[in-house]
Amino acid sequence: MNKQVSILTIVAILAVGLVVWLKQIPSKTTLESEFLFEDLQKFANQIDSVEIKNTQGVLFSAKKLGNKWLATLGPQQPVYPISQHKLAVFVETMMRAKLIEAKTNQSKNFVRLGLQSIDSEDSMAALVTFKADDRSWQVLVGNKVTLGEGHYVLKLGESQSWRTDKTIELPIDKFSWLKQPILPFTEQDIRSVSRIDSLNWQIMRTSEGNFELLDLPNGRKLQYDNILNSVVSNLTSLNFESLQVADDKFSQSLNVLTQLEVVTAEQQVFQVVVSELDSRHFVNFTSNQQPEYWQKWYYQVSNFSAQQLLKTVDDFLEEPSESKNTNETSPQSADEGESPF
Repeated sequence: MNKQVSILTIVAILAVGLVVWLKQIPSKTTLESEFLFEDLQKFANQIDSVEIKNTQGVLFSAKKLGNKWLATLGPQQPVYPISQHKLAVFVETMMRAKLIEAKTNQSKNFVRLGLQSIDSEDSMAALVTFKADDRSWQVLVGNKVTLGEGHYVLKLGESQSWRTDKTIELPIDKFSWLKQPILPFTEQDIRSVSRIDSLNWQIMRTSEGNFELLDLPNGRKLQYDNILNSVVSNLTSLNFESLQVADDKFSQSLNVLTQLEVVTAEQQVFQVVVSELDSRHFVNFTSNQQPEYWQKWYYQVSNFSAQQLLKTVDDFLEEPSESKNTNETSPQSADEGESPF
């Protein structure tokens, strides 16, 4: 009888302990994770502003105007189209990200997770802000998780830091999420390209769709059939590394290497100027027609990309055949050099 009472007592104690333990379980656990922003998906289509800041200032700032997203690069500077794909991937990641593991809630330990305030000079964090009309969402994004997927985050106004289930890709610099390539044309949109300096040449699209070199030198052939198409392809796929405002002071410091003139299928004419400054290469565009966003900047491009725009006629052609030596003598006998007499 005493043994049965002891067992019942133990069961009762365990039952009470279980109830107390259940009441003390945090509302957010690794089994019951919640979204980083519970209502961001609901207002996703209404987001009209995205800003990412770090300790050095604004890294990315874009606003939706009509159906276009435009980035602001600095005070008094023109806006620039962004890569809508990169922004869409970023927003999707932030909408789907879940808080899967609670980390420190002690501010003195935030530095270990890269979650210091961006007001701190040594901060490694980025402050992300979404806005939709009068609503806003903000979170501090810290270090990437060392093993596996995820980032450490801290929602503004809260003291609890978290690990997310998704890795958050942030822009490397203020240019990395801008629209690439530079020109809004495809290879098929181009009718002709001409080099209009002392090394002038012109290529023109034929009725078959390929390009031909006008005034092909006599006796010379192209290196291969599509070499002229590659000139156009290099131009329409030209990417940039950074942007520089097109002001007179900067333009006067450049050494112009060449100038190209391009005519589109819609008869739009514009010039491409390739320049150099301190071993860096820049490209800018001018036109007498309605100025476009790509005409308002100097684009720093890679040295390789610049060289593709500096082609001469000889770069398109096979090496000329060596002329036969007219003074070549007839084959001699094995006793070459000996007198036949």
